[in-house]
Amino acid sequence: MYEQYWGLKESPFNLTPDPRFLYLSRKHEDALMMLHYAITRNKGAACLIGDIGFGKTTISRKLLELLDPVQYKVVLIVNPLLSPIQMLKEILTQLGVETSSRNRQALLHELQTKLLSYYEGGQRVVVIVDEAHLIKSVASLEELRLLLNCQMNDQFLLSLLLIGQIEMRKMIEKVPALKQRLAVRYELQALDQQETAEMIDYRLRAACFSSEQSPFSPDAVFEIHKYTNGCPRMVCQLADNALMVAMAQKYQKIDGFAMHSIIQSFDGKEW
Repeated sequence: MYEQYWGLKESPFNLTPDPRFLYLSRKHEDALMMLHYAITRNKGAACLIGDIGFGKTTISRKLLELLDPVQYKVVLIVNPLLSPIQMLKEILTQLGVETSSRNRQALLHELQTKLLSYYEGGQRVVVIVDEAHLIKSVASLEELRLLLNCQMNDQFLLSLLLIGQIEMRKMIEKVPALKQRLAVRYELQALDQQETAEMIDYRLRAACFSSEQSPFSPDAVFEIHKYTNGCPRMVCQLADNALMVAMAQKYQKIDGFAMHSIIQSFDGKEW
């Protein structure tokens, strides 16, 4: 609704994991590089951990853009609340194997056969489990670890990537054999104040903001960072709300005082 008022072609602060709007802070760039390394160098398993709203899913979508679709077949599991058998069947389904079997050994045999066919065709499979902290069963984690046993003498037939919130650390501790297989582990951290300003500016430019001056003053950015503690999702929510309110109030610039007032209304209380 406010795009025309601010000279934007689209909303810059949507919460969907659109890689076009991914601001690569040094932390996010390092995370992306490490995950890409784990897959392209065939390291087996990796994990990305971060608090709510830190950009884990968006990084995973950016990673998919970097992977050659001819070389890699990606299986993306976005609902990890699956039993071990359901997990195997979901992976097989995404690999184009329809089966009615519920026998674990039969499913593993079908998976091994399919992975070998990809290997012989010069392709590798990447299994990405998003929201992996929601996995309730240690048996499901163990089943994922056992997927790494699908390998040739010199390389894994698939790469496993677990993406989840910080509680995933405790889950991994319960499966020492999986922890030992995680060749790459990276934990995202919050943005500092400068990175918060850069992220806001980056997303505005990605939405085709043409003015030389940001609608957010440095004091406004200070207020945003202070309130959000550098959580990218919260920064987006607050910046989006601020652009809407500022349009309604006919502001040409959002200063620190205005931003403080907007935050107070957004939060519903003094802070």
